[in-house]
Amino acid sequence: MRIKEIVRDISLNYESFEEYLLENHTYGLSIALIEDNNISDTLTIGLKQHIDSNTLFQAASMSKSIFSATVMRLNELGLIDIDRDFTTEIMEIIVPFFNKSGKSITLKDLLNHTAGFNVHGFSGYLHGQEMPSLLEIIKGMKPANSLKLKLTDTPNVVFSYSGGGYVLAQYLIEQQTNKSYEEWAKELIFAPLEMRNSRLSLPIEKDVKNNIANAWSCHDTPLDNGYVIHPELSAAGLWTTPSDLAKFGIEMMKALVGKSDWLSQSSAKLMVENSIEISPEASYGIGFQILKSENGIIFGHGGDNIGYHGKMLFCAEKRNGLVVMINSDIGEDIPTRFLNLFKKDVFDK
Repeated sequence: MRIKEIVRDISLNYESFEEYLLENHTYGLSIALIEDNNISDTLTIGLKQHIDSNTLFQAASMSKSIFSATVMRLNELGLIDIDRDFTTEIMEIIVPFFNKSGKSITLKDLLNHTAGFNVHGFSGYLHGQEMPSLLEIIKGMKPANSLKLKLTDTPNVVFSYSGGGYVLAQYLIEQQTNKSYEEWAKELIFAPLEMRNSRLSLPIEKDVKNNIANAWSCHDTPLDNGYVIHPELSAAGLWTTPSDLAKFGIEMMKALVGKSDWLSQSSAKLMVENSIEISPEASYGIGFQILKSENGIIFGHGGDNIGYHGKMLFCAEKRNGLVVMINSDIGEDIPTRFLNLFKKDVFDK
């Protein structure tokens, strides 16, 4: 199924696809389609500004997949151990820390949301506001605007989605490796996968600011300065494009079948097969949401920041995938509709 066929199906009751976007108060859209492990088609539409395949969107929680892959690469290099018990280090960061169960908390637990922490997501910061450090975010201290990270469930018992857990994981690996996550992502993910339009920075560099998709709020108004800032890089702070995420998805699909020089098959399988069930239809691995299918493992992630929504979906057995990103709070159902039609046509047959 080509992108134009999905657009045609969505637009059946409209004069044009642009009319559909306007009805959903969505003014910027970017899509990349993967067929046979290659980017076969792209679509960009900008109704309020110019948008092309190099225009950056906030990835929101899709950032978690990139961070998790970075952690897996560091694990392969022997610089960290995803199965190591970090309880002692966490006790020094979070006071008080009530882990009465005595169960260990590892990086793997933090990345598959079974560590038991609160803080689902983050609201971001306005331009001109003081940015908090990772420690201030974890401790809920000003200028952080999020709650203090607390252990609210027994570790390794239930799935409890925690963006805060990802920030904690970022802090732990930066302390252990004496190098920032931003540097590791550039070295281990962006450079080898040629993700030239991906970056982690606060705020986004001036040289690319003119090529970002300016976000629109739930009030159908443009956000001041185009976006809110997310210092929670591992959980929500990635700027990227659908084509760059497609490159990442392609390499993950190759790794799952043992055809990648970037990530081992065992690491890739651990990310998608070591999953905990979150519903009858879905589970969560290490940095990926997993969907059940008769045609193989379907993995991906969604993302929702203020003014941005997106989804990505990949299947190694089919060697196909789709990434959709928009710059509107109100049009949050658009990526889901694209992926549902794509999944029905490609994965469910």
